[in-house]
Amino acid sequence: MIVVLLALLFLAFHLPYLPSSLEDLDSINFALGVRRFDVAQHQPHPPGYPVFVAAGKIVHLFVRDEAKALALTSVLGGALGVVAIGWLFRRLDEDGSSPRWALAAMAVAITSPLYWFTAARPLSDAVGLGAALAIQALTLSARTVPALALAGLCAGVATGIRSQVVWLTVPLLIASGFGIRDSGFARKSVGLGSWFLVLGAFAAGALVWFVPLVVVTGGPAAYWRVLSNQGAEDLGNITMLWRAHSARAVADALYYALVAPWATWTVAIVVLVFGALGGVWLWRSNRRALALVAAAFGPYFVFDLLFQETFTSRYALPLVVPMAFLAVAGMRVLPRGGGVFAAVAIALFDAHVGGTSIAAYSAQKAPAFRLLDDMREAARSTTAVVAMDRRNSLDFRRPLAWDGGALPASTRTLAPPPQHEWLEPVKYWNSGGRAPVWFVVDPKRAAIDLVQHGEPTRYRWPLPYPVLVSGARPDEMDWYRVESPEWYVGEGWALTPEAAGVAAADHRGLAYGEIHAGIARSAGSAATVMIGGRSFDPTLRPRLMATLDGDVVFDKTVAPGAFLDFARIRNDQAHGDYSALTMTAIPPAPVAIEQFDASARRFLVGFGAGWHEPELNPATGARWRWLSERGALHLIPRGSPLTLHLEGESPRKYFDRGSHLVIRSRDRVVFDRMLAEDFAVDVALGTLAAPASATAPEIVTLETDQVYVPAERSRRTQDRRHLGLRIFKCELR
Repeated sequence: MIVVLLALLFLAFHLPYLPSSLEDLDSINFALGVRRFDVAQHQPHPPGYPVFVAAGKIVHLFVRDEAKALALTSVLGGALGVVAIGWLFRRLDEDGSSPRWALAAMAVAITSPLYWFTAARPLSDAVGLGAALAIQALTLSARTVPALALAGLCAGVATGIRSQVVWLTVPLLIASGFGIRDSGFARKSVGLGSWFLVLGAFAAGALVWFVPLVVVTGGPAAYWRVLSNQGAEDLGNITMLWRAHSARAVADALYYALVAPWATWTVAIVVLVFGALGGVWLWRSNRRALALVAAAFGPYFVFDLLFQETFTSRYALPLVVPMAFLAVAGMRVLPRGGGVFAAVAIALFDAHVGGTSIAAYSAQKAPAFRLLDDMREAARSTTAVVAMDRRNSLDFRRPLAWDGGALPASTRTLAPPPQHEWLEPVKYWNSGGRAPVWFVVDPKRAAIDLVQHGEPTRYRWPLPYPVLVSGARPDEMDWYRVESPEWYVGEGWALTPEAAGVAAADHRGLAYGEIHAGIARSAGSAATVMIGGRSFDPTLRPRLMATLDGDVVFDKTVAPGAFLDFARIRNDQAHGDYSALTMTAIPPAPVAIEQFDASARRFLVGFGAGWHEPELNPATGARWRWLSERGALHLIPRGSPLTLHLEGESPRKYFDRGSHLVIRSRDRVVFDRMLAEDFAVDVALGTLAAPASATAPEIVTLETDQVYVPAERSRRTQDRRHLGLRIFKCELR
């Protein structure tokens, strides 16, 4: 009765929070399948999920919105899972222990943030898990061969909900066959004929949905073609541990499998520690339960760890069940009922985490659909060109198919060549195109910085714990509306670490020949250009020359190391909207242009001596520069009040104490503070007058009192740089 009550409470707490839109390629494919089932058209994607789609179609008869119908199907599956978890835990722990421990473990499992949150999503995960858990409990309850065969039949049918059900049901069926309990709790093995009966029942259950699926797809050859194409696409495009064997890949796989389901490190550590204790406790007191947990969930754990996309957190959903069971088993070592109290405390905290997450999730549409709505609204009053990066170009195909098949008629879409997406807008501008260009950018990518741009509209998941939706596609994105950039660059520039890598791979840059850019002629004769970078060859002092429509505007011999210079350009005489800037190293030399800007209206800022090169973490998109003992910022102000905005990492990560930061402008101390944690500060610089000469910018200096040399702390690196503060954001506002 208590289990049923908890299932009803689970249902009641989820019904008000059905999603406002679809939110993932898979959910869109399921919704398209509810409208018209066609696996060949990925409605849904292979292997087809016909049982889940059939359930969605039934719910859709009563709920006309497909997203809500599928989400309601998922919630019902989650509620079924609550009952199944209670049933399963009683079967695992039926050797005389108090039922309160089974209830405590069930409470921890069903309130785990991943279980609570995934049940609200219009996907097959919660329904598939609920069915698998019910079959596991049925398997453990089987005392005869026909009962075990019935469990096998149900397992075969349930694979039509979600193919991963196989890994959760078949191993336990096999393990149970070696010792079916009869009414006297004796054990006996299944004979060969009985094994054939169980396996035949499983096959019959699978054929119930598989045969019609193959028929409606066009026959065995057509279905195999669709399935193999999907498999090849998955193997080629997803990140799995089977293909990536680095220590980082292993750490990521373990994080998303064991930590991410609990949303917070604190709860995850508590669960994992008590789970380890629970394994020891069960080994000593109830090895049967430990063996059954291993048979029921061990194969799926291995499969998920090795062969599923590492960072898709929902794939770890089945693992919260054994983790909760083991953790509560470990809590039995606590004295005087402390274990039950600890389990209840975890359940209450996690219910809050999961509840706030589904409330935020349901409050607005997914990022992709919010972007499409905003684009359609903007397209009513303008004609634009859309430039998506490669990932978004692929991921948006299904949202567009769901929303009508195309972007607004007033837009044109540019091709997204991998790693070179910005070149298509460059070609567009060079050929005379002048409509606004709308860049849709993955926030982890940096190609947008090869074009002068303003601030984007950011589309993010409104979740307090975004890891719960990790792996969703389309994910988060930025929308840059570039009306007419003041400049843009072509191939061979190194304005970002990503661009530097692309240039090196393409053998483009000043070591191979000229590099080109466009500068808007609207700037007139008062424009200033900033050019900075590094010369890598210690034996060369190449002459760096820049011409603007053939006229020399920059001519400098650069020494080895970093450089930064400003020059005044005259840019108002030729016809057309953009002048052609050409840069050359004489002789060709490994010189990277890492800083570039040009404007007559905006202030310019460059990183001078004391700042190290820009760095990037491609996995997270985080970018930073290291400040040494003293770093200079070179400014070309425009007579308006300026604020220096800094964001950085806590110095305590590298030093025993906080670091002292002093900022000076015109020899005046404008900031003086001890930094002992992650920081974000705004420093008022006041109004700085425009310099008398473009080659004599204002200087703002940043000084810190602690630095370290990585090579002196580790033998694994030869990095001799002086590193003081890691600055993630340094910009003038």
